[in-house]
Amino acid sequence: MITAQDHRAADQLLQRPARPAGPVVDDEAGPQWIDGGARFWFAVGNGSGRRFVLVDPAAGTREPAFDHTRLAAALATATGQPVDPEALPLTAVRPTGGAVEFAALGGYWRCRLDDYTCEPAGFTPPGDPPEVLSPDGKVTVTRRGHDLWARSLSDGRQWALTTDGTPDHPYGTGPADPAGTADASRPHGIGLPHLPPAVVWSPDSTRVLTHRTNERGVRQNRPAGARPTGDGVAAVPSQRHARAGDGTVARAELVVLGVDNGTAVRAHADPLLLPRMSPIATKWAWWAEDSSAVYYLARSRTLSLRRLDPATGEVTTVLSEVGDTPVEPDQGPYEPPIVQVLTDEVLWYSERDGRGHLYRYDLHTGALLGQVTSGPWSVRQILRVDEARRVVYFTASGRVEEDPGRRTVCRAALDGPRFGSGSGFGFSFGFGFGLGSGFGSSSGFGFAELTDDELDHAVTVADGQEYFIDSASTFDTPPVTRVRDWTGRVLVELSA
Repeated sequence: MITAQDHRAADQLLQRPARPAGPVVDDEAGPQWIDGGARFWFAVGNGSGRRFVLVDPAAGTREPAFDHTRLAAALATATGQPVDPEALPLTAVRPTGGAVEFAALGGYWRCRLDDYTCEPAGFTPPGDPPEVLSPDGKVTVTRRGHDLWARSLSDGRQWALTTDGTPDHPYGTGPADPAGTADASRPHGIGLPHLPPAVVWSPDSTRVLTHRTNERGVRQNRPAGARPTGDGVAAVPSQRHARAGDGTVARAELVVLGVDNGTAVRAHADPLLLPRMSPIATKWAWWAEDSSAVYYLARSRTLSLRRLDPATGEVTTVLSEVGDTPVEPDQGPYEPPIVQVLTDEVLWYSERDGRGHLYRYDLHTGALLGQVTSGPWSVRQILRVDEARRVVYFTASGRVEEDPGRRTVCRAALDGPRFGSGSGFGFSFGFGFGLGSGFGSSSGFGFAELTDDELDHAVTVADGQEYFIDSASTFDTPPVTRVRDWTGRVLVELSA
């Protein structure tokens, strides 16, 4: 029997702040990119607090981001409050040339690193309620009631992006928490007053992709164990979740909102099924790099990649796959799809040969061009595609005999192996597991393992950079985190 004490203990666990995704060093914050990703800083736990470290992969250096003792003294002088240099109360840290900016002790500060003088900074970071910041750092989008609002960070001006949201037909919400919690009625469990909206900005910061959630007619459920009030009504808000056999389920109607001009362009296509998670939260919908289109995955009896024109709402199907069993774009329910749209091609994940591998399609015609990877293992995540050199970098599982779930960092040529000239598929499966076993591609890059050990490798990548962060561990081996280039060479040791 669940008691009140059990509920209190669970709430205490939920109220612990959520940690950022990505590799961690000494159980602390993952990398925070600066200078367009050319450098990054991270926080290292020291038992009582955190130390901040600045890394320059090109120079091969790892050093303190600043003098912690002098910064603590400067912040104490500016605020009149004691500050422990071994437990600096800093959040939203942003090194900016000869200074560092951060939120601390109820304010936002800029501390010059030449004389360690701290003074209030003019910028107020997004905060409460949760907001989604534009790529250019000028505007945020948040949820207000059942609609979406924008806020200018330069002058504080706020304006509505939508005005027709209703309780069962709201914008930017889903039947579950986009951050991954199981109960959308309890966002306080991860330290938030309410959930951030399910929106994704266009790279040029002019529009946002979101969806209007249609829950009209969907079954209402109340959490198990909800305490009734005096009139017998549960004190916890109900949630709409369809059950097996229900005729009505939640659906997501994709819409593109113009942030400056107030336009709303709705997709001319059937809404997406929304059984549990927002397609934006699961990254089943994303912008093209040049902001010219939205791509998204749709599934009924087939899995399809579709293109949405953000100016007209027209939707076209790029390619589709149907199988005897459900077709999945990834290896797990909470992993992003293993699909990437290139300049004129699509890298597409499929298990059609019994393993999870990459296939190459023509972006304009949907024609199958060839199989990119093959063998008794599966692709887990696309890390980088170098179209000029015609090579893709990815993690793969199934290459470590001791534990097939461990991930190995690999590369493969985009143009091989190729299909045979006759009817049917002419796949080649003769790939060895060692370095240098290859496809024989004209690019000069064959298949290779970039990490030649039997550890599990969690990788974080900064866009457009010539390096990646690799955190390698096993269940009983502590993580060793390094910066590597795309040949696998170690540039900087981060765990030292």
